[in-house]
Amino acid sequence: MFKSTKGILTTLAITAAVLMMSAAATFAQTTGSVTMTATVSNFVELTSGGAVTLTGNSGGSIITDGTANSPLAVVVNLGEVGPSNTNSFVKLSVPLRLRSNVAYQLNMVSSVAGAGATSFSLKDTDVGFGLTPAARPANLAPGADTNATPGDPTVGGSTDANGRWVFAGANSTLGAYAVSGQVLTGPRINQAVAGNSATNLTVPAIFAIKPQFFDPAPAITITAQFTVVAL
Repeated sequence: MFKSTKGILTTLAITAAVLMMSAAATFAQTTGSVTMTATVSNFVELTSGGAVTLTGNSGGSIITDGTANSPLAVVVNLGEVGPSNTNSFVKLSVPLRLRSNVAYQLNMVSSVAGAGATSFSLKDTDVGFGLTPAARPANLAPGADTNATPGDPTVGGSTDANGRWVFAGANSTLGAYAVSGQVLTGPRINQAVAGNSATNLTVPAIFAIKPQFFDPAPAITITAQFTVVAL
């Protein structure tokens, strides 16, 4: 009788243990999740596109050249822009490097100081300006960039009734940018590439002065400030 009772108790204990194990298996956690959040902000960037080119100068030199993918901080002495310089134009070409993941607008504001204040002084309208963007290569996002300038300011142009040189077209001189205004717009530039990708839109910015009988001025300062913004 005792053995029988012991056997029954052992059986019940084993059964209870099995049921407990079964319940534990039934209620075990078998799934999980990870939730992540992230942000992609608007990105527009303007840097130097590389070395600048100065031609037609008499004296003067490139003081601080452009370095590709570095801040744009070019300094150039254009040299003599009076009648002793017999070249057709003193011309400076500055490559601008643009990148973006959104539509962009490139603006410019400019000034001329130290040239004098008579009608014969060098004016902001005597400094030709233009951009010469090329069609986008295949490694950039598709789309066309809209140039608000006529292009190379040394192309075209004529003298006025008094013989002073007039650059051709609207927005063809720094006089058009005494206040900030757009010079180039377009859709996003970069495809979905790594942030350290070298792909970019390089646009030459060209400045030109036709040497003439301007008032003497020993220290003329001409500035052009570019800013790119997201649209």
